[in-house]
Amino acid sequence: MSTTEARTTDVKADADAGEAGETGARPHKVVDPMGATGRMTVETPEGDERTVVGCLDGLVAGRLDGKAPGSTVRMELSPAADGGGYVAARVRPGGLPAL
Repeated sequence: MSTTEARTTDVKADADAGEAGETGARPHKVVDPMGATGRMTVETPEGDERTVVGCLDGLVAGRLDGKAPGSTVRMELSPAADGGGYVAARVRPGGLPAL
């Protein structure tokens, strides 16, 4: 497979995943910042609120810690194992600052 074919395939897969549901890093607006317990509330691009109950690792937690209410964070959420919220699996650069 050539480099061009690989890129085209990746773009098609990303587009298909976007149509199927919430996958990949998406912009979320911080509603309640991360507290001492590691929990925070964010708003999805569709306007739904999600409670983040944990982070995949310390690097992700460090990137989310200190984000101000109203700021935008590009992150990937996965349902928590117990079904009681979401786990921040990945944080990408490029969020917008709080207004």
